[in-house]
Amino acid sequence: MLSEQFLEIIESLISGESFKIGDFFARIINENPSLQSSSLRYDKFKEEIEKNYYSALTNFLASRKFEKFRRLFNISDKLEIFIDVRKIPRRFEIISDLHLSGIQSGQIGNIFEIIRFFNEYNLFDREFSEHELEIVKSIRKKDKALIENLIDLFGDVSDSLIWYSCKIMPYDLYLIYLNSTSTFADDEYLFRTEYNLSFLKVFFDRYAIYGLSVQKLGTIEDFIKRFEKHYLSIKNSGSNNELKLLQFRFGRKTHLVSINNILKNYDKILDFKNHYNFYSLSMVLLGGLGPQGHGFTYSTPRGEIIEICSDRRENRAIIIKYKEFLKMQFLAKLEKEMSKKNIELNIIKKTIDYLSEALDPEEIINYYKMTLILKQVNEFFIENKQTYFNKEIDFQLIMRKISNAVKIILRPIQMVDQFKCRMDLIDEDKIQSEDIAKLTSLRGKSHYDVLRERFFFQNEINWFFKDYADELSKPDKPF
Repeated sequence: MLSEQFLEIIESLISGESFKIGDFFARIINENPSLQSSSLRYDKFKEEIEKNYYSALTNFLASRKFEKFRRLFNISDKLEIFIDVRKIPRRFEIISDLHLSGIQSGQIGNIFEIIRFFNEYNLFDREFSEHELEIVKSIRKKDKALIENLIDLFGDVSDSLIWYSCKIMPYDLYLIYLNSTSTFADDEYLFRTEYNLSFLKVFFDRYAIYGLSVQKLGTIEDFIKRFEKHYLSIKNSGSNNELKLLQFRFGRKTHLVSINNILKNYDKILDFKNHYNFYSLSMVLLGGLGPQGHGFTYSTPRGEIIEICSDRRENRAIIIKYKEFLKMQFLAKLEKEMSKKNIELNIIKKTIDYLSEALDPEEIINYYKMTLILKQVNEFFIENKQTYFNKEIDFQLIMRKISNAVKIILRPIQMVDQFKCRMDLIDEDKIQSEDIAKLTSLRGKSHYDVLRERFFFQNEINWFFKDYADELSKPDKPF
């Protein structure tokens, strides 16, 4: 009977029904209190269970069934298995396959989910030679920005994670080079049909990811020099000492810059080698990546100026965050706007009182709620028309004024207004310039995510060309 029960456990492991194993093991122990770990019969099945246990973990990794892996991993104690991740077969082969698959399909962003999971369960763990440990130690000491980038992306940074990022991933690129892969058909992908090393070097100068367009415009030093030239010209002329914003051309684009933001962060922006930050620099007014010609620029720890933008519909979703009120804020603004339109005080009071009851106390209000709010007000006045109005024309006039007041408050914010709002918050020390990229998000991915992931991929490519320089320069290679 016990043999059948243990075989059932093995079958559960093989089939991936890991959620049944914990309860099942507890049941057979309860039904067989005499079962001891010293039993030869137990040892035989224990060995088979452990073998299939690690095999099941491997299969879950290979198929990216991370939740099943997690559940199976977490019940190891119920099987009296003390996890040793080095016993999981093909770990490194699996993540290399997943990495290369992401490159081939153009889904380069997916690698972060995979690395994060591997790092969480220490699946990069490996034996190091003394020479390899010296390399890791050197990276930790000399490339502080990379270490901060790894911490930022993945949390704890082990020697094994550093080795994977700087040595294994670049080797995956080398495998593609050797195989001369010809399955890449889109310029958005990391490689094109004809493998092109020059293209790889500049891939992250212009590409698209997560629906966002990304472009390198030049160096921070050149950008700051252009800013200084225009700023000093205006400052020396004394024409406008109150000027807060400045326009100038850079990278064949027209930029709008907050003077205070640049001056406030001047030394930090130029000292990019000694920190891991992405400072907000400008808004592109003309010639930008989006269909409206707009974009936002940031500095990087590698001394670049990077523009990021998205299409109009996605920008609309981003902008709305700057036009959201709680109920009391909205009503206060509405009351003030109605007063400006010379609406009678009793009408204003009745309208505000009604909306105060109609709207939820903590309801977020934005221009998507405009139609609903106007409908509510219109229905309210129709029901009380005889009370508040003597003539039909008065009713229509008042409703038009209220409608205009609501539209003024809830109208969509223009991109320029959004940029000015951010710069004002920096002036007021309410947010930091390096946090601006985190405020702009789309489908759960912010400009900051794009910048830090781009930094990570640049490291992979840099190590690829560093480690395989001799191989890449051999004349007998048909590339």
